[in-house]
Amino acid sequence: TGKTTVARLYGAILASLGALRTGHLVEVSRADLVAQVVGGTAIRTTETFEKALGGVLFIDEAYTLSQESGSGPDFGQEAVDTLVKLMEDHREDIVVVAAGYVPQMRAFLNSNPGLSSRFSRTVEFENYSVRELVTIVRTMCEAHRYELTEPAVLALERHFEGMTRDENFGNGRAARKVFEEMIDRQAFRLAAVAEVPEAELTRLTPQDVGVPLPAATGAGAGKRDEGRVAELLERLHAMVGLAAVKTEVEDLVNLLALARRRQEAGLPAPPIGNHLVFAGSPGTGKTTVARLYGELLAALGVVARGQLVEVARADLVGRYVGHTAQLTRDVFEKARGGVLFIDEAYTLTPEGATGSDFGQEAVDTLVKLMEDHRDEVVVVAAGYTREMEGFLASNPGLGSRFSRRVVFEDYSDDELVSIVRAQAVADGYECAPETVEALHHHFTTLERGPHFGNARTARRVLEAMVTRQAGRLSRAADAGIDDLRLLLPEDLAGGRAMR
Repeated sequence: TGKTTVARLYGAILASLGALRTGHLVEVSRADLVAQVVGGTAIRTTETFEKALGGVLFIDEAYTLSQESGSGPDFGQEAVDTLVKLMEDHREDIVVVAAGYVPQMRAFLNSNPGLSSRFSRTVEFENYSVRELVTIVRTMCEAHRYELTEPAVLALERHFEGMTRDENFGNGRAARKVFEEMIDRQAFRLAAVAEVPEAELTRLTPQDVGVPLPAATGAGAGKRDEGRVAELLERLHAMVGLAAVKTEVEDLVNLLALARRRQEAGLPAPPIGNHLVFAGSPGTGKTTVARLYGELLAALGVVARGQLVEVARADLVGRYVGHTAQLTRDVFEKARGGVLFIDEAYTLTPEGATGSDFGQEAVDTLVKLMEDHRDEVVVVAAGYTREMEGFLASNPGLGSRFSRRVVFEDYSDDELVSIVRAQAVADGYECAPETVEALHHHFTTLERGPHFGNARTARRVLEAMVTRQAGRLSRAADAGIDDLRLLLPEDLAGGRAMR
């Protein structure tokens, strides 16, 4: 709702009136105020406070400092207590703006007996109206030299009217996301047209306002490597199944190609959110696709390197108070210019977590980093579909940071057989025709529970077959090279059923 922007303007206005020396804005969050060791928080808070003297200290999501919204007894309260004294000692030389969601901020103001009295007034930023949201999109279109047709304006109004306005609604961020999705759809629509008139590159129609299309990202400023792009797409298409996921990547290429054409025509290519949620069961290729996605973005010139930094809860959540925010920032720094892949991201916010669990602190830190570095790091959060919905609801601003959700379906029986056969060939084996038939029967009768491993299960089946074949051939002294390569039905029948 524009809190940071208004805080920056407020400081500039006070400086022009002579009420502040400089009016500069110092934006901080919990990680900038709370230290990892006893006694360090007061020092860190004081140092940060002194940087803001003469201007505005803007504390984003300030409620994360209070014990009520933190992770039990920690150093956040020490930061609050230190702030209370500093605000009084330097009340003529600084403006402190504490920002956050309304219910949580009420609890924050009650976390110290003298805190609420230090703030002269509370300014509540209401949700934008439908007309205001349309105006924001209009402004973005004008800034990027797009033309929003009147029918498209009416479609936008209907779209915003149908949006759910719960605590996760992103307001200005939601409007920006709608604009980015419209650019996606326009690119997808025009990619199918051989000759596109220049005027059509700037025109947005009602067709471009609708169900979000597959993932895409900004045009980037780096050099595009056409040969590398073709090679990576070939590798993607060589993967078994994943038809919907492959479509997502194809649409990304179309979007980037169109963005280049806009640049060549002298038109701005607006950046588009590229953080993704990969939802699906284990073994459905999420990590592999994330790695290809990063390499593809690098080949397209969107990110600098395209490396994949794969992490889990243990890499983000610390062992003691204040440790988590720093761990999360360190991991995020390693992913600069590439992809941060958070496997089983929902474990950061487990059901029934107590106040002593630091996972929520990691999520809160991620939310700010994802916004501050949205053009430098692509975050892919992966996990089971149902659990990922709970993860996205764990922070009011988290869901809006992810532009799209990519669903990885379980492999069919035929696809699992194809995976076994492809891996067998790669390992120098061959499945006899009757073995292929036996594999079909095996996967058809295999129980598929909630933890079914998909491709991992297929690989384990092949490992069991190779082991069984080795035992069989150890008793055949005259086995030739064809025998060493061939996998027979009995190599499967004797294998242990694995899930």
